[in-house]
Amino acid sequence: MAKFTREPAGSQGEAAVVNSLIRKLRPYDSSTSYVSEHPSTIGAKPISRLRPIKAPMSSAAVWSCVALGVLLGAALPQWPYAKGCGWWLALYMAAVEIVVVAGIWGARVSWKSRLGFAHVIAVCTIIWGLGLTAQEVLPRVGYAKVRLAWRCHDGHAAISSATLLAALKRPADSGLVR
Repeated sequence: MAKFTREPAGSQGEAAVVNSLIRKLRPYDSSTSYVSEHPSTIGAKPISRLRPIKAPMSSAAVWSCVALGVLLGAALPQWPYAKGCGWWLALYMAAVEIVVVAGIWGARVSWKSRLGFAHVIAVCTIIWGLGLTAQEVLPRVGYAKVRLAWRCHDGHAAISSATLLAALKRPADSGLVR
């Protein structure tokens, strides 16, 4: 049986063998020695590129971003101008898309800041904005019962909201017994 002797781990002979093997693996490497020439310090932290997880924004800033989208989304159903067709419709649709973008922005910052309830509110803002979009787009692409126009024409004015409601109501003389 062969007897193995233990040499100290930091012997120069082993380091030279390891260095020659590494040089064979990396023939074009310009460094000659892979053994640290600096004495190791006990308790020194290793250099790392990882940073500790930190919230990118304060919780007040996140809530203000989310509240901005909620307030704009809550104000849009009270739009003061006629949004039947034309430029006012385009302006309304731009405002609705700003609600969706504000919701996405709020969802992103709340997710990064680890604020769950704010994230849920921001996702609800996105869904509300998409619902407002669908309310105006679907009648104009032929999906709804009543067909609306994107542009205002001379002879083909857009249907007013009273006419739209009258078209959606059930006729009184439909012959159904209550």
